[in-house]
Amino acid sequence: MVAVGFVLVFSVGGILNLAHGTFYMLGAYFTFIFYSLVFHSAKGSVLIFSLILAVLSVTALACLIFHFLLRRKIESLVYTMVITLALALFVSEIMSLIFGVSGTSVPSLIEGSVSISGIKIIKHQLIFLPITAIILPLLWLFLKRTKIGQSIDAVSQNRIGSLLMGVDVEKATLITSGLSAALAALAGALVAPVSSVVPEMWLFPLIKAFAIAILGGMGSLPGSIIASFLLGYAEVITSFLIDEQLTEMVSLAVIVFVLIFKPAGILGYKTS
Repeated sequence: MVAVGFVLVFSVGGILNLAHGTFYMLGAYFTFIFYSLVFHSAKGSVLIFSLILAVLSVTALACLIFHFLLRRKIESLVYTMVITLALALFVSEIMSLIFGVSGTSVPSLIEGSVSISGIKIIKHQLIFLPITAIILPLLWLFLKRTKIGQSIDAVSQNRIGSLLMGVDVEKATLITSGLSAALAALAGALVAPVSSVVPEMWLFPLIKAFAIAILGGMGSLPGSIIASFLLGYAEVITSFLIDEQLTEMVSLAVIVFVLIFKPAGILGYKTS
């Protein structure tokens, strides 16, 4: 979901959003804030409600960032990269000042663990794939079957042509920015119960999303989904056969090798 959101906002707005991992981090933190600091309740329904509020909050924040910081200079790749990286670092420092560098967490939606073929798996992790399997087809239906989605799809294929045909390009990009942030925030909120919520948790998801986008082909949503599985299996194989400490290096290696040997990626198109 993080990678698909990253590719989506790049394909539509041409925004190489280096703050995309921040939305993932804020999804986790806002879930903790709403659940532990606002509602002070141990009910599972409150946790679900907190998760929803977290996603909505990050979505609104992403729309504000686009409107006030990115909209006027969206065609400048250097500007968008610098401003989003500065934003990511700024938000990370703010979270460090407020919550410290030690990790926080929230309870799992499903408590306990289960053993599958001798491998212990936390039950909460088992809901990741079904939720993703629901979210991504819904995203595809939204892009292909709704008027707004078709406008977004048109802008991703040809921005100038869409503008000439009367498509509100700015509105489409704004909606895409919010939608991509929502996907990242939902991923962060789901991971929060099984991972330590810390300010620097935005970095590696961003690197992985970038690697997946390059491997799948910048601008290709199907390519990003295929690349997500390939990168995931590559990390698991590296962990089992070589060293668990080297799994984070897989994404960096993918970026280097794909850029050298196949810059277009799996399903991308070679540009001149």
